Parts: sequence; C-alpha cells; structure tokens
Amino acid sequence: MRLQLQSSKINKVRFHFIMVACLLVSLCVGMLPARAAESGEAQAAGQAVQDVYQQLQAGKRLRPESTYVTPEQPTVYLTFDDGPSKLTNQVLDILDKEDVKATFFVLGEQAKSHPNELKRIVKDGHAIGNHTYNHVYKELYSDFQTFWMQISRTEDMIDDIVGIRPQLVRAPGGTATNFDANYYYLMEQAGYIVHDWNVDSGDSKRANVPVNEIWQTVKASPLEHEINILFHDGTGHDSSVEVLPKVISYYKQLGYAFAPLTDKVKPKQFSITKPKWSRTMSLKHFQDLLGQTQAYATAHPSAAEIARREAEQLLAQKAKAEAEEKAIAKQKAEAEAARQAALPLQVHVQGGGTFSIESSHYQLQANRIELPLRYLIEKMGGSVEWQPDTRSAVAHYGIYDMDYDLTNRSIHLFTLGRPVASYYLADMTMQNSQIIVPLRKTIDLLGGRVTDAVMDANSREVSLALRPFFYWKENNSLVPTTLFAMGY
Repeated sequence: MRLQLQSSKINKVRFHFIMVACLLVSLCVGMLPARAAESGEAQAAGQAVQDVYQQLQAGKRLRPESTYVTPEQPTVYLTFDDGPSKLTNQVLDILDKEDVKATFFVLGEQAKSHPNELKRIVKDGHAIGNHTYNHVYKELYSDFQTFWMQISRTEDMIDDIVGIRPQLVRAPGGTATNFDANYYYLMEQAGYIVHDWNVDSGDSKRANVPVNEIWQTVKASPLEHEINILFHDGTGHDSSVEVLPKVISYYKQLGYAFAPLTDKVKPKQFSITKPKWSRTMSLKHFQDLLGQTQAYATAHPSAAEIARREAEQLLAQKAKAEAEEKAIAKQKAEAEAARQAALPLQVHVQGGGTFSIESSHYQLQANRIELPLRYLIEKMGGSVEWQPDTRSAVAHYGIYDMDYDLTNRSIHLFTLGRPVASYYLADMTMQNSQIIVPLRKTIDLLGGRVTDAVMDANSREVSLALRPFFYWKENNSLVPTTLFAMGY
C-alpha cells in the first residue's frame, strides 16, 4: 500500500512537471514571432548602415534632401573666419556704416577670449557659424571623432556666451583635400550645413597680404548670382579690414545685395578629392559615430527642424480642432434632426377640426409624409380590415372603400360598393406588419386634396380639403356631411 501511495505521488509530480514544461515551451514558442520580427528589423537596419558605409568608403557623396531659396537679386555673402579678435569690432563698425549683414565663422578658443565681440556680432544681426575650436589641421583631419568633438566644444562655448547653437559650419582650410564622404555625411546627419566659398579674397595666403593684392584678387574673381566670399577677421588681418569698404562699394555698384548665410542658402561646397590625411574608418567606428551624430540631431534640432515640427504641430492642432468642430456640428445636427423628427404632425381639415399625428406614427421622406394606412384611416374615423389569405387590406371611409392588394401592388377604389377605379404599381410598402402609404396620394384617392403643407424646423402642418359624402343616419335620412362634421 505504501509503495502504491509513493508511486501515485511520483506520478502526480511528474504530471505537474510535464504541464509546467509544456506551458514554458508554449510561451517561448509564442514569443518567437515577435523576437523574429525584431531580429528581422534589426538585421535590415544593420544592412542599411552597411550599405551606406560601403558607398561612403567608395567615395560616393550621399547628399540629404534639402530645399534652398535662390534670391531674386544677385547676392554677396560676406564671411569672416578665425575670429573674433580685436579686429572684429572694426569690421562690425564698417558693416554697420554700410548697412550690410555678414556671417562670422568663429573659433571656440577665440570666442572664449573675446566674448563681448561675439555678443556684438549677434546683437548687430549678423549670423554665427562654427569654425571648430583650435583650427589645428592635424588634429581635425586625422579622425572625424576629433573634428566632431571640436565642433561640439565650440558650439557649447557659443551657446554659453550668446545662447545660439550654430547650424552653419566651415572647415578650417576648406573641405578640399580635408573632407571625405564620411565627414560630409556624418556632419549632415548631425544637422549641420557645411559652407566653403566661391570667392577667396586671398587675405590668408601669407602674413600681412597687401591691401591692393586683396583688392585685385577680389576684382578678378568671376561674378555669379550668389557669391560666398572668404575673408578673415582674426589677428594679423588688418588689410582685410582696410579693403572691406572698397569691396562692399564694388559689389553694390554691380547691383549686388548683401545678406547673411541661412539654412535656406544653398551652400558652396568643393568637390571631394583625395584627402591629404592618412586615415581609415572601420564599420564599427562608423556605426558609433553615426549613432552619436544622429542622437545629437535629435537632441538639438535645427531652426528649420524646429519650424517644421511646429508647423506639423500646428497642422495637427488645426486638424484636431476641425475634427472637434465637425463632431460638435454633427452632434448638433443629429440633435436638431432628432428634435425635428419628434415634432407631431398637425392635420387641419377644411370645415372640420384638427387632429395630431405623433412622430412615431409618420415619417418624412424628401418632404413626403408616409404613415400606416390603418392609423390614418382610423384617425380619420374609418376602419381597415386585413385579409391574410389574399394579403390585402380594405379601408372603409364613409361611402368609399379602398382595396390594397400587396401581392399585385394595386389599389381598387369603390364608391357605395361599386368599382370606380384601379391603380397599379401603387405606392405602398409593408413595414413591421403595417402597410405604409403616402398621405397626399391617399387623400387624393378619397376625393380630397392637400391644400397646404408646412414642413420647417419648428412645425409640421398639413391642411386637407375632403369631399363631402352621404352618411346613412339612424333615422334613414340622407344628409350631406364630412368626416369632421360628424365629430371625428
């Protein structure tokens, strides 16, 4: 007996163990599709990144979709690199006097040393661009990570001083031989716009370039509809300050306007050439940098991106408000329709009285009143007999009888028991075991007519003129009368 009990307990334990195992297997199997889907999405995303990486490694430029605005008037964009410095205020004085706005690509270490000049640039309405932190080529172009760190550091510095995070960037020395496809792509993924130039004033060819040499270089430069001209306002560029008024006057005489760079100005960018810097980028390093730049773009959206999001939010709010207005209007319309549908129908009989038909006993279809035959006839003082064998109803009203044949959709009219007329394809339907007929046509069959009808938002009224008929009174005398003359 003890062995049997032990065996029974063991079997129960085994049974419970098997059930738990089956349940766990079932849960795991149920999770497989979701995990497979997630794994498939991750693989697809990973493959897309690899495809981009391979194209960039092959030197292919992958440009983002952007929309730019071409100014109607030929325009010069004066740009100043390497500042701010003690010369910057002189440049700003000239720009203020000439009523010209420009763009200053500032270095982080210079902004730190000259915060007041940076503040004045912003105060005077000029644009700020990022020119890295220390301008040391070997550091900036040995690896994108260093370039990216200097851009971020300078941006934080500018933000601390004037509360601006510039979207515009100029690479020290320009992008030619310095940038490759990776640099461009990662900067654009972070939301930056990289600007080179199409007119170089030559003020940085060497130290102390003479004023006349700068002037001749500018004057010899080709004229385009949009000119991005490179100057410097860093230490040692006194000649640039001195030649500036003459350059501004020259372009004004040619009919050019002046404007600062914005995200709507198509950037002048050099073509990608073989970098003069020895560097490589593994797929893993590229993936890490791509994650950093995309995360930055999400955390620090550009002014254009903020405007786009605000526009989308406004559109969403407008759509929501319109939807709410439509819903309210629909509710009001439904409530009004329900109120109107609940209006009773007042029937006025010429020479007689008035009776009321409740809303539940009639329906308004395109301004046509329909109601049950029996209800109408009995309301008027007549009667209706239903004959199930022939699926017909006979309505008795005074000297008139109307035979409604549902099967053949016909009406046969009798006066004093004699056939008078027949109507085929008659207007009648069967609803909820009731014959539904139109009021006007039914009154017409009885020799009467509808003389007036009011169907508006606040009333339902019909006026009838009924033909007199002879009613056989108990004293066997025939008296011409109408329904309501008899008190119905």
